[in-house]
Amino acid sequence: MSKLVIFGATGQQGRSILETVHHDPTLLEQYSLRAITRDVTKNAAKEIANQGIETVQADIDDPASLPRALAQAHTVILITNTIYDAELKSREYRQTKNVGDAAVAAGARHIIFSTAVHASKLWNGRAMDVFDSKAEAETYLHTLPIKVSLFAPGMFMQNLTTMMAPRLGPDGTYSVAGVLDPDTKVPLIDTVNDSGTYVAALLRDGEGVRGVTLYAATGLYSFSEIVEIISAASGKVVRYVRVPDDVYAGFMKSDQGGRTVAMMRFFEEVGYFGPGTGELVEKTTGMVKGRLTTFEEFAEKYMKDLGVCT
Repeated sequence: MSKLVIFGATGQQGRSILETVHHDPTLLEQYSLRAITRDVTKNAAKEIANQGIETVQADIDDPASLPRALAQAHTVILITNTIYDAELKSREYRQTKNVGDAAVAAGARHIIFSTAVHASKLWNGRAMDVFDSKAEAETYLHTLPIKVSLFAPGMFMQNLTTMMAPRLGPDGTYSVAGVLDPDTKVPLIDTVNDSGTYVAALLRDGEGVRGVTLYAATGLYSFSEIVEIISAASGKVVRYVRVPDDVYAGFMKSDQGGRTVAMMRFFEEVGYFGPGTGELVEKTTGMVKGRLTTFEEFAEKYMKDLGVCT
């Protein structure tokens, strides 16, 4: 049995992967699980440990903590910390290098990295470091003597219940504000429920999909469609309101606002996964087994009462 080590096991992506493997009899015959968390005393870590899953405290910013975390590892799931600040790129590169080097030293055979497309290479050199930070870190992994597979998630459906949730106006209607053209389509993924479904395709023996990139989304939706779906699920009037870039950026801290606007501009001008985003998503969905969550299903389950977050 191979040891599967999951960094970020208490986060949305990591927990989904952990739960998928833990409840899949075939994968459990292949892998024994080890969940890595920065704090084993937190409730989320205790919940994992209470399922009988090995839980180890380690920090990807602390190389000294990694040998124990990666001892006897065969396959490593790496999800880095995306923080919108001046250290974004250097932090993600450092974290990826720390884990990649330690995985090789431990004799691991396979690393699965949560990544994004190299936006600046697709956008005439224009910076979009929210994605570039992951893509450049990924480049380092390809220099190592280890098999690299990639999981590139679309925009999280969960964002529509948190930072992008509809806001109630004085007239009793709701609005979702954004800078995108209302007809620009964006790939959406239910990251909590479906991340594991995608990554399982990279874990199963004999499926021939290791070493590839999965462009993970159930489908593409415009914000015109998104607000219609939320309206239908909630019974409320929900509109999309397009605002100027500087106004939208002003809703957030300065480090985050400009980066978020640049990200949205990239989606509109190039495509979330670059040219051919729709085809990449369609090809990926053909590689995975198991049912994926549509945004209609997500909204019906989580957005009946607007303002309730998942």
